[in-house]
Amino acid sequence: MKKCTGSITLKQITSLMAGHPFRGSIENTPSGEVAVVQMRDVDPEKGIDHTNLIRVNVAGRKKPDYLRQGDILFMGRGYRLFAVLVDQDLERTVAGSHFFILRINPNKHVVSADYLTWYINHQRAQKYFSRHVAGTALPHVNRRTLEHLPVVLPPLAVQAQIMKAYHCNMKEKALLAALIQKKTQFLDKVLDQTLAHYIEKENA
Repeated sequence: MKKCTGSITLKQITSLMAGHPFRGSIENTPSGEVAVVQMRDVDPEKGIDHTNLIRVNVAGRKKPDYLRQGDILFMGRGYRLFAVLVDQDLERTVAGSHFFILRINPNKHVVSADYLTWYINHQRAQKYFSRHVAGTALPHVNRRTLEHLPVVLPPLAVQAQIMKAYHCNMKEKALLAALIQKKTQFLDKVLDQTLAHYIEKENA
C-alpha cells in the first residue's frame, strides 16, 4: 500500500457517486424494504440520525447502491456544505439524490474516513468551496469542483492524533452545553420561585 503525504485531490483517493435518483417526492412507506437518508437526517456535528429514517420500496430492476460503513455523504447544496460519516452498518439504506457519496478507494492511499470527513468540514476545504460554489439562489458544489478538492493527507498516525483532539473537543463542547442548560433550568426555577413568593404575599 502506498504511503501518501502532502496534498492530493479528492478524486485520487475516493470514488464519487450520486445519491439514489428518486422520481418525484419521497413518501414514507413503513413496510418499505429500503431506508433513505435525507437532508433532514444529517448534521455536521451529530452525523446521521438513524432513528427516524423513512422507508420506501424502490422500483426498477437495478439493485440500489446501498450505503456501507465508511462511506462519506457530502451535502453540496445549500448554505451549509458539509460531510457526514456513515459510522455503522446500515441495512438496505440509500442516500437521497441531494448527496454525493464518497467511497475511499482501497489499496491506493492511506486515509481514514473519519479524518477525510473532518477535513471536508474544516475551514481549509470550506474556503475552497466558497471560491468555487455555483448558483446564487441556492449555492451548490458540482461534481467536478468536489473531485478537485485539494486534500492534505498526513500519515495515518497524524490523522489519528487530529481526530483524537477533535473528538475530545466535541465531548467538551457537549458537556459545556449540558452544563449551561442545567444552569439555565436552575436559574429559571429560582426566579420562578421568587415571583411565586411575591404573588403569595399579594394574595395574602
